[in-house]
Amino acid sequence: MELIILTGLSGSGKSTGLKTLEDLGFFTMDNIPFRFAGSILEDLKNSKIDNSVTRIALGLDIRTVINQNDFENFFSHVDRLNIDYKIIFLEASTQAILNRYNLTRRKHPLTKDTLLQSIQDEFCLMKDIKDKANLIIDTSFLSAKELSRKIETAIETFSKNVFLNIHIQSFGFKYGVPIDADMIFDVRTLPNPYYIPELREKTGFDEEVYNYVMDFNISQELYKKILDLIVFLIPGYMKDEKRHLTIGIGCSGGKHRSVSFVRKLESDLKTVEGTNVYTFHREDERGNW
Repeated sequence: MELIILTGLSGSGKSTGLKTLEDLGFFTMDNIPFRFAGSILEDLKNSKIDNSVTRIALGLDIRTVINQNDFENFFSHVDRLNIDYKIIFLEASTQAILNRYNLTRRKHPLTKDTLLQSIQDEFCLMKDIKDKANLIIDTSFLSAKELSRKIETAIETFSKNVFLNIHIQSFGFKYGVPIDADMIFDVRTLPNPYYIPELREKTGFDEEVYNYVMDFNISQELYKKILDLIVFLIPGYMKDEKRHLTIGIGCSGGKHRSVSFVRKLESDLKTVEGTNVYTFHREDERGNW
């Protein structure tokens, strides 16, 4: 049995996440109290009538908690069943959650005196399960498509014997800095193909742009320093049992220099043992190219 527990803060995108998991072939269940969820999993695992349900996704959040012991009891029950599970925790900034609730006019499940107090209390109540998570996704600035892509990538890597998943994304500083990046490198000091008329409308995927960016001595020196630092840090992340490393490479518009660097990093880092490398070009996905 493959079990994904999708949890996190109210208003952080759990409904979208569950729909993605359902599209990936998971049998999804939402809002089941923790104290009952363990028994349901036990019945499904031991069922002699129907053993076709082998991929299960549980949507669990603050609405399913009766008291704080429910967390510990549920995970102890799952461990006794010898079910391999992974936890994906969705969160967002206080401002982002406030905006979403004000937009939908829905009531927060904690129903405190104010919406802000409810959100702050939930942050504290969900800390224990967040600490157990295999993957934490900040959805503050993610579209539904971007969140689905991150979950699809996570499901793919969970089933592999990989010690560290490296996510490298290009982005444009003028559109904002990615808040979920562990490391950000700025390549705006390099010569900009934007000012070459025949290269302006092309991207770092075009060989003319890639060669233009990477052929400068300063580009090669900067790239080597970035690569050496990442390779130096990888063993430390593995030793610390970090499973996901997100690296942002930024230039002005996220179209030329950053894309070229991400392409080369993807090629070089794929040779590092025990890692999976994934790339994402944010401004292309958001239609900014």
